[in-house]
Amino acid sequence: MSISSPSTATASQPLSPDIQQLVGLLGSLMPLLLRFQSQTPEQPFQAAPGNFAIPNPAFDRQAAENLIGDMIAESLRTLAAYLETNAGLHAGLQSCIPIVTQAAQRFAARDYAEAFNLIWLVYRAIETIRAADPRIPPPRAASSDQTSSSLH
Repeated sequence: MSISSPSTATASQPLSPDIQQLVGLLGSLMPLLLRFQSQTPEQPFQAAPGNFAIPNPAFDRQAAENLIGDMIAESLRTLAAYLETNAGLHAGLQSCIPIVTQAAQRFAARDYAEAFNLIWLVYRAIETIRAADPRIPPPRAASSDQTSSSLH
C-alpha cells in the first residue's frame, strides 16, 4: 500500500478544516524544499540603513533551511522518544522504527525533502495503527510531556 499524499483523509474520521489546511500547507512545502535544495547560494545577507532587511535569495534560502532543519530535528526527537516509549508496548509501532532511522539518515545527509516525506509517512503509519488500537497514545503526547517538563 502506498502512502504518498498527505491530503488523503482516514476513512474512519474526516479531517477538521484546520487539519485540512495544515496538510495542504505541508504538501505545498515539499516543492519549496525541493526548489531550495536545487538552488545555489548567492550573495550573503545585506542590510539597509535603519536596520531594514533587503530581500536576498541566499539569506532566504539559509533561513528556510534552518527552519525546516529545526522542524525536522524536533520531529525526529519526538518520534524517537515516542517509539522508545511505545514500540515495546505496541508491536505495530515497531514497523515505524526503520522509517525513522532512514529519515534521520536523510536528515544527516541534508536531504530535507526526503526526511520530511519519511517523517510524514511515520505519522501516517502511526495514525493507521492507532485507528486499529485507540489505546495507543498519539506522538504529540510524548512531545507535550517533554515540553511541559522542560518549561518548569
